[in-house]
Amino acid sequence: MKFLVGAPIFAAEVRSENDYGLVAEAAMARKRADYFAAGTLVVWDVDLLGTRVIRSYRSADPGNPTVFRRGEVANAEPALPGWEMAVNDVFD
Repeated sequence: MKFLVGAPIFAAEVRSENDYGLVAEAAMARKRADYFAAGTLVVWDVDLLGTRVIRSYRSADPGNPTVFRRGEVANAEPALPGWEMAVNDVFD
């Protein structure tokens, strides 16, 4: 197998216990900026340990993520049209 050439259209970053606090937030924002600069359309920030939400950042408006909570259905529009996932499935 070889690595994909180019940027993915969708990326999901799952936080670990070290991904909290001001320094970690700044690092994650830089990583999202790198994704968007490379051509990624949507980046999910999956928070398993804190607020337990999925923040969906879109390259067209990276400063205003859509927040998906338990009981909701998350999507990765416009990167993956029609694809969705129950948030409960991520956290259960």
